[in-house]
Amino acid sequence: MLSYVRYKLALWKIARREKDLEKRCPPDTPEAYESGQMASFIEEFNDLHAWRRIAQTEYFRRKADRLLVQMPSFEEEGIYEQVEWDKDIRQPIYLTDKGFKFVRDAIREEQKHRRESVNYWFAIAVGVIGSIAGLISAFKQSIPAEAVDVFGQVVEIEIRLPSALVC
Repeated sequence: MLSYVRYKLALWKIARREKDLEKRCPPDTPEAYESGQMASFIEEFNDLHAWRRIAQTEYFRRKADRLLVQMPSFEEEGIYEQVEWDKDIRQPIYLTDKGFKFVRDAIREEQKHRRESVNYWFAIAVGVIGSIAGLISAFKQSIPAEAVDVFGQVVEIEIRLPSALVC
């Protein structure tokens, strides 16, 4: 839960920076291209996209670790991309669209497996409880509270059920 809040907070900060960047968008004129304003704008926009991908990758990595799902190998082709050296000295690696699909599918499969095992035991418990309640109800209704004796007179019968069966 806390990792999800951190993830959403990081995405919110990046979205806010994107809105600020869009407000500072230079006009689409030849002067803006010649002065380098447009190139700077595009570079900042691409950097924000990379940081969004890094935040998403970290979130999915934590989620996969928590569920014991294996992340794809770094050697697999087309799964990861890396930030260039001049942008960040650490050169963080982030998932591509293909990598996100692979990890999301693996996480969903594990979550589905866990839900199915819980649903299995829940169904068994509900069935047993329902059966016990039905038996108690049927047992209570099958014993009449009064009976007619041989001479046609109504006789009261005292029924004593064990305390475990009384609802």
